[in-house]
Amino acid sequence: MKRTLVGASLVLALTACATSRDMAKPLEVWHNFDAPNISQPQLAENQSMVVFYRQDDVQGPAVNVYVNGDYQASLLPNAYSTVAVCATRNLVTSSFTLPGFGNRTQGVYYTSPVNEVTYVKVSQDVSGELSFVRVEKAIAEQAIAKLPRGTQTLSRVKAHCGEVVLANAELGAGALFKFNKSSYQDILPQGKKEIADFSAKIATLAGATKVVVSGHTDPEGTASYNQRLSQQRAETVKKALQNAGITLPIEAVGYGKNQPVVTHCASLNGVAKQECNQPNRRVEITVYGNK
Repeated sequence: MKRTLVGASLVLALTACATSRDMAKPLEVWHNFDAPNISQPQLAENQSMVVFYRQDDVQGPAVNVYVNGDYQASLLPNAYSTVAVCATRNLVTSSFTLPGFGNRTQGVYYTSPVNEVTYVKVSQDVSGELSFVRVEKAIAEQAIAKLPRGTQTLSRVKAHCGEVVLANAELGAGALFKFNKSSYQDILPQGKKEIADFSAKIATLAGATKVVVSGHTDPEGTASYNQRLSQQRAETVKKALQNAGITLPIEAVGYGKNQPVVTHCASLNGVAKQECNQPNRRVEITVYGNK
């Protein structure tokens, strides 16, 4: 009997303490948003930053964003999220917050410039499908200057990078080659200039050990044709780098149409579709080394 009374008294005492404390101040305060602040965080030598943002033109629940299959954020309307990533080619995917696993495998591939910021907007087509669009810095900063930063979720993205990337560049095939062309004689004047400029940059990099050139095409045409075209373009840019005086080992790799940077062109036709897909037709150059 005494034990029962003591137990009941203890429960009442604890309840009274908890009640008075809860009434004065909540146990936990959780903020969904933070004040706008796009300042670049302290990045490691091999890292870049990506800013994802969503405006009110995307209809639906929160948009889950993944980087290389790792969860980054659930973007609510009119909000943004930042993440440090490795300065290399990263797979970025998205899906609405729904029961079950989110989309972690089908998306776009962005090569993030070393110690720079890439701005990516969540977009939606007429059928409701989600996609990403890279946006120029000035336009993006103006769009998100007054948007709060989403803080209601915790990132799971890993930025423990492997090989050190000293520099990278993305050369639009539209500036490098005529449409469906790939030979050294087909390199356009603007393409020659871009290659010469980047070659000069490579020559200044201390500790550079190798260069990797990757070719990419748009999704039109057969897989075999695109694979061959992307490999030929990569080999041509490799040759151009060597002609510009680069003596480092250079590896040329063709990825065909397997790593797009835009995926929202399927509903278009003719010239409009060709122009929409232009960002997919590109050659990327990455310089690896040690510090």
